[in-house]
Amino acid sequence: MPEIEEYDDEINLLDYINVLRKHYILISVIVAVSVLTTGIVSFLSPRIYRATAAIIPASQMKEQTGMSRLAMQFGISTAPAANVSEIVRLLKSNVLMERVIKRYNLLPVFFKKEELKEMPEASRTWNGIRHLKDIFTVTHNQREGIIELSAEFTDPETAADIINYMLTELTDYMSGEARRVAETNRKYLESLIDKNTDPLISQKIYSLIAKQIEMSMMAEVKDNFAFKILDPPKAPDRKIKPKIMMNILLSFFVSLFAAVFLAFFTEYIGKLKQQERHGEK
Repeated sequence: MPEIEEYDDEINLLDYINVLRKHYILISVIVAVSVLTTGIVSFLSPRIYRATAAIIPASQMKEQTGMSRLAMQFGISTAPAANVSEIVRLLKSNVLMERVIKRYNLLPVFFKKEELKEMPEASRTWNGIRHLKDIFTVTHNQREGIIELSAEFTDPETAADIINYMLTELTDYMSGEARRVAETNRKYLESLIDKNTDPLISQKIYSLIAKQIEMSMMAEVKDNFAFKILDPPKAPDRKIKPKIMMNILLSFFVSLFAAVFLAFFTEYIGKLKQQERHGEK
């Protein structure tokens, strides 16, 4: 019995080989066309470059001071020390992206003149925001508390510029908000001076006013106010897409599998038709 089973296995293996020999032209054509098409499409596809950067929020480097706790006792908010979630939300927000697109006139960079002419005026900015969201990515490295940014574009310089634009606009937006909060707090504290008769409390209020002025001046400087740039964006020298050789290899194996499957399926259909003819006779 074992010898018969081994013989049957050899026959089945020979049957498989014969099927492949019979349909080798079909298999070869499918694989060749698939690989050639993939190679041409990959070669003609636009080269995509990715620029990256890394920042750390100011809140990761600062601790709450005694002056901050004193300000809270008077019911006022200190100039915001940006946290991770706030910065990530702002970088992904439509508001910040719209400001970047308008400030740096990115619509002609994202779209061709013909495309812009065909776009309704009302939808141009929204199309720009959607395009920017497709090419700009923000991720939070929770273990290290670092925010990582990346931008993909056909031009390596533009990819790095997009990250710089976003960081510059983020700094301007957050420093402006900090100045607004500090100014509001200062006016509120100044209003408390006339109402207070305790010299000790007055001294504390003056200290808080000085702190608000200091915070406003720090926000005016902007550098490292809301975050610190750990790894500035730089124009990449190598593309990330398309990966021509990987695409060709993947196309070869997938098409080979599909072609072999089609060969056996064709053979199976042929045997069924042959059995039907014999049955009719």
